[in-house]
Amino acid sequence: MKKCFFVFLLLAILDGGTMGAGAQEVIFLVRHTEQAGAGRTDPPLTEAGQERAKRLAVILKDAGINQIFVTKWIRTVQTAESIAKSLRIHTKVYERDDSDGFVARLRTEHPQDRVLIIGHSLPITPLLKALGHPETIKIAPLEYDNLFVVIPKIKESPLVVRIRY
Repeated sequence: MKKCFFVFLLLAILDGGTMGAGAQEVIFLVRHTEQAGAGRTDPPLTEAGQERAKRLAVILKDAGINQIFVTKWIRTVQTAESIAKSLRIHTKVYERDDSDGFVARLRTEHPQDRVLIIGHSLPITPLLKALGHPETIKIAPLEYDNLFVVIPKIKESPLVVRIRY
C-alpha cells in the first residue's frame, strides 16, 4: 500500500507539465504531533508525540525535502527535530496566522524547493487555501496523524493527497 502511494507521488512530482512556474515541487504539510498538558500555553510533545515525530522522519527521509518551516511554538519545533537532524536542515520560523503572506514568501524565496511545513490544526485549511486548494479541511482536536502532500499545477488547483501516518 505505501509503495503504491509513493510510486504515485513520484510520478506526480516528476510530471513536469503539471508544476507551475515559481511553485514548489511539492509541499508536505503536517500538524505537530501529540502534545502534553491541556491548558498550557506552549506544551511540549508527549512520548507518543515524540515517537510519531520519529515515524514522520522515517517516512519523509527520502522525499528530497530541503526546507522545513515551523511556528514559534515548541510542539512544532519538537516535531521537526528528528527529520531536521537526519536531513541536516535548519528549520525556519513562519507566522501561523499569516497563511497568505507565508505562501507568498514560499513562492518568492523557495520557488523550486521541496518543503515540509509543520503547523497546527486550525491553520491547516487557510494554508491549503493559500496554496490553491478549494476544499475546507477539518482536523479534530486529538487527530495528529494527517500528512498532506500538495503538488502545485499550472492554471488549476494543486493535487492534494491526504494520508495518515
